[in-house]
Amino acid sequence: MEKDLREVMRTFAQLKQDHTHDRDQSNNYGCFNVEGCRNCNYTFNSSECVACHNCDSCFDCVQCVDCRDCAYCVGLNGARFHFLNTEYTELEYYNKLRFYGIKWEVESGI
Repeated sequence: MEKDLREVMRTFAQLKQDHTHDRDQSNNYGCFNVEGCRNCNYTFNSSECVACHNCDSCFDCVQCVDCRDCAYCVGLNGARFHFLNTEYTELEYYNKLRFYGIKWEVESGI
């Protein structure tokens, strides 16, 4: 029985090592083409986001989930084309970014 427990612990230690190294130095996991993001999971083409999950094309958002094309938002879920937690049409959203001189494209690291 002790041998079985040692085998379980060895296997568990290997699993932890294999999967905890998937995070980058900013504690992001499964992210692609992000700049300055921290503690994010499955976030893409975004910059300066914190603790966002499954987001795409977001800029400086915090604790947003399943969001697309959002800027300066906090705590949104499933939002699209939001600026300061206010919803806009696609055209209004991009015009607002242009008006404030916000560069929303994230340079690809490829």
